[in-house]
Amino acid sequence: MPSYKVSYFTFKGLGEPVRFMLAYANVDFIDNRVEWEDWPKLKPTLPLGQLPLLEIDGRAFHHCIPICRYLGSIFNLTGSNAVENYEIDCIADTVNELRLKIAMWYYSYKRVKNEKYDELINDSIPYYLGKIEDQAATKDGYLALKGKTTWADIYAVAIFDYIHDLMGYDIVKDCKNIKKIQQKIMSADGVKRYLKNRPADQIITFN
Repeated sequence: MPSYKVSYFTFKGLGEPVRFMLAYANVDFIDNRVEWEDWPKLKPTLPLGQLPLLEIDGRAFHHCIPICRYLGSIFNLTGSNAVENYEIDCIADTVNELRLKIAMWYYSYKRVKNEKYDELINDSIPYYLGKIEDQAATKDGYLALKGKTTWADIYAVAIFDYIHDLMGYDIVKDCKNIKKIQQKIMSADGVKRYLKNRPADQIITFN
C-alpha cells in the first residue's frame, strides 16, 4: 500500500482538493499543515517553491489540478475517453477561474476589497455559478459526466468549501444541482471521517 503525504498551509486553499481526493478514496494520508513562519525555510526545498505538495512513497507531485487529475486516474475517477476527460478538465478549470477571482479579491488590501466587492457579488460569482449550475443540470447533479463521480466533482466541492470561508457564506446554497454533488461528496465515508477530524483553519488576511 503506497504511503501518501499532503503538505499545505494551515487552511483549506489549494491543499483541500488533494485532501478531499484521498479522503474520498478512503486512503490514509499524512496531513502535514505548514505553519506560515516555517514557510521561508521550506520554500527553497520544493520543486517549484510551491504548495500543495503530494508525496507518494517519497515521490513529489506538485500543482493542485494535475495532482487531482493524477489521483483521479489512480482511483477510477476519470472519463472513459478523451472527450470525457476534456469535459472533466473544463469543469475543473471553470471552478478554478471562479476561485481565482474570489481569492484575488479576498487577499487584496482592504481598500481594493471594498472597491471590488460589488463587482464580485453582482457579476463574477453569478456568472460562473450560473454556467456551472447549468452544466450540472444536464448531468443529473454531476458536474462533468452524467451518472459518474469524477475528480472534478471532488475538486469543485473542496474549492466551494474553501470559498465558503473566504466569502463568509455558502455561495452555492441556491444551486440545487451543484448541491446534489456537494451532498454526495460530503456524505462519502472517507470524507465524513476527514471532516470530523479536520483542524480549524488559520487563514492569512491583509489589512
